[in-house]
Amino acid sequence: MKNLSILALGLGWVAFAAQAETTIRIGHAAPESSPIHQALLQFEESLERASDGAIQVELFPGGQIGTVQEMTELVQSGNITMTTGASVLLSSTVDQLAVLDQFLLFRDEDQARSVLDGPAGQALAKAMEDRGLKSMGYMELGFRSFTNSRGPLDSYASFEGLRMRSADNPIQIKAWRSIGAVPVPLAWGEIYSSLQQNLIDGQESALSSMVQERFFEVQDYVSLSRHIYWPELWIADLNWWNGLDDADRDMITKAAAETVTLQRNLAAEANGSTLDELAAKGLAINELPAEDRARMGETMNGAIEADIRAKVGNEFYDRFMAELQN
Repeated sequence: MKNLSILALGLGWVAFAAQAETTIRIGHAAPESSPIHQALLQFEESLERASDGAIQVELFPGGQIGTVQEMTELVQSGNITMTTGASVLLSSTVDQLAVLDQFLLFRDEDQARSVLDGPAGQALAKAMEDRGLKSMGYMELGFRSFTNSRGPLDSYASFEGLRMRSADNPIQIKAWRSIGAVPVPLAWGEIYSSLQQNLIDGQESALSSMVQERFFEVQDYVSLSRHIYWPELWIADLNWWNGLDDADRDMITKAAAETVTLQRNLAAEANGSTLDELAAKGLAINELPAEDRARMGETMNGAIEADIRAKVGNEFYDRFMAELQN
């Protein structure tokens, strides 16, 4: 990130901070139309109202102050207060998050939310604290499926040679290669242009992202694989959090819990309405058969289990998986 942009933001923030006892600055990579940003707007409104203006919130959406990794570093250094990011993008910062890189890990959204809101999620939150990050809750991107321009992904074999965007995550890259796909690490903002220029055949994302990012303009097929669930982590500067008084912490905690619930509901609504929109745009939609989906998950998880165990530790891995079964 350019020092000039940080300096310009900093000068603006100095002037703004004089108007409030506490200013919460939140940067994130999602577009303004996303459930993430819409929920954070509600966080801003409810917290400023509850504090009678003593707490102010400033939002910087769309990656305007950096990538997820860059904004996470800004949170750790105290230059911004909070950010959000998919768990797969943050496991390079918090090793234990790699346990969420497994495929077909959760049965449905209810199970995922229950696990993340329970002891397993608390263990992940403790790991985040060890890296100077305070977990504000687990937002939701939902289960991910595919778009592509090559043909329907309707069998295990159809992934062979598929040039697909991958998160810049070695475990994910290894998993995709295990089924014959050709993962190409790209930042989120580079996906559309790469699809448009045929540098990649397809991408995998939450259904709502396929509309929000207008992937339908440069793709022909939607294949419902629901191969992985990624939470959107909402994290804050732990030093900032520890410096708050009890009243402010309680107020922010209450507003954050309401925000996470709202965001999950908005994400579920957006994902639920997306297929009709994509069909109306002329994309062909198919389901990946259950047996092919199961084989895909078995192959990919088999390829990466040792890597995940090495990264998170056997004890942490086994405790997390036991909690998942419960």
